[in-house]
Amino acid sequence: MRKINLLPWRDERRQTLQRNFVLHLAGSVVAALIIGGGIHLYEQNQLDFQDQRNQYLNGVIKDLDRKIQSINELKKKKAELIARMQVIERLQSSRPVIVHLMEEFVKTLPDGIQLTDISIKGDKTISIQGYADAQARVADYLRQLNGSDYIDSAIIVGSGILAQNPDKKGPSSNRYVFSITASVKTPKSADANKEQ
Repeated sequence: MRKINLLPWRDERRQTLQRNFVLHLAGSVVAALIIGGGIHLYEQNQLDFQDQRNQYLNGVIKDLDRKIQSINELKKKKAELIARMQVIERLQSSRPVIVHLMEEFVKTLPDGIQLTDISIKGDKTISIQGYADAQARVADYLRQLNGSDYIDSAIIVGSGILAQNPDKKGPSSNRYVFSITASVKTPKSADANKEQ
């Protein structure tokens, strides 16, 4: 006799398929959660690592900024010291020139001229004021200044009669006031003129 299965096998198969589907679905969800959690942890670790690197770089940048600021301050101090050294060197180099200028003023001063003021503006311009017994003496003084080794380009910028000299009588009793400007020859140009 043949065996006949009267059990609802289709329902059992459907239930088995549904159970397998639920298990596979649950396994897929769990796997997806595990993979998503792993990816999240990896990205979080990467972000934390990048934050640490950024903090380290910010610390290094701040340290370098402090060093750059101290270097800039040292550069300013160096520039100030160089400027001071240049002033001192200029004064040292002009010291002999001043001595020679004073000597030239004494050598070139003719009789009958009295100087009231000598001033040097900057490094080059000389201003001379004084008075003389006659205009010819001023012209002679001007020629001697232009022939000097340390004075150059002397010109009269003003002259006139000041007053009568109480010690003298007649036309020669007038005093002629004059003002002369000249320039200082540098020692090199003075030496070159001496060689010529």
